[in-house]
Amino acid sequence: MTTHLQINTNTLVGLLDLGPARSLIDSIEQKRQGSRLLCIVYNDRGPLPAMLTPSALNPLAAILSRTGKMSSLDVFLRSTGGITEVPWRIVTLLREFSDRLSIIVPSIALSGATHLAIAGDELIMTPFSVLGSVDPTRNHSLLPKDAIGKPIPTSVEDLKHCIKFIREQLEESYQEQDLALIISELFKYINPLAIGALEQSYNLSKLITRKCLTTRKEPLTEEKINKIVDQLAGGYFSHSFLISRAEVEKDLGLPVTRPDAELTELISRLENHYVERFGKEPQPLPAPNSQLLVRLGGVIQVADNGWAIAQIIKQDGQPVVDPWIPFS
Repeated sequence: MTTHLQINTNTLVGLLDLGPARSLIDSIEQKRQGSRLLCIVYNDRGPLPAMLTPSALNPLAAILSRTGKMSSLDVFLRSTGGITEVPWRIVTLLREFSDRLSIIVPSIALSGATHLAIAGDELIMTPFSVLGSVDPTRNHSLLPKDAIGKPIPTSVEDLKHCIKFIREQLEESYQEQDLALIISELFKYINPLAIGALEQSYNLSKLITRKCLTTRKEPLTEEKINKIVDQLAGGYFSHSFLISRAEVEKDLGLPVTRPDAELTELISRLENHYVERFGKEPQPLPAPNSQLLVRLGGVIQVADNGWAIAQIIKQDGQPVVDPWIPFS
């Protein structure tokens, strides 16, 4: 491992309690009749939830290169999202190494992780699974600040609904020239450059939604793609809206595979395996770094090998470094 702390990789693996998930992965692979299972699981707990970032790409590439081309790949996905561009790069990697791609969502695949979910040829959701809207929020330095001086996360949908609300409240007294006054007042609180950045992120997210949908083996019509893009980018009015499997079928028009009781139980047990480790108290590092703590931030894993995020933090919870470490 390459960090300035020079901590033995085996020591970190032990502290993170990376107990074997192999038997559960093997059981799911047998139930799925030969599809290989790849787990992409992130810790969403605590003040420092792990997010999809470019740092995941090298570990993922290493695992896929070692595994080789697969006729059928299942991805066990749990994440609340992350950097907007990352899911598309993950999708392209998964497509390079698999002829058929299925996504298993045990519980949550939100925001950017929803992009991954809809890119599969098959989407497997349990009764507890949810997807989310993909309209991105940004922490731009030119956005309004909160009480402690941090930028308030804002989305294009926030701005659109602000102007729409004002128009509706003014009702018949509203005239088109009033829009110039509204925008002028808005610019007193939000820098125009920040608004431009929000619009850029919004359009990028819609582009990635479209590109993910076009990778599916069974092509969707342009009309259906447009409907899904618009619905995920703003049709739910809130980035926090949770989309059930019934709504995926009804609102998005995407087919969903509903696993039987046996597979649902295996999916739940595998997720609980990771969640239990995510919930462990951070462990102190060995001397001379015993003033630092480490916790498990996430895992990318197949049956016989994987990589994990070691979130190294100070006693007060401030992050220090979060390297990916290999394990087997």
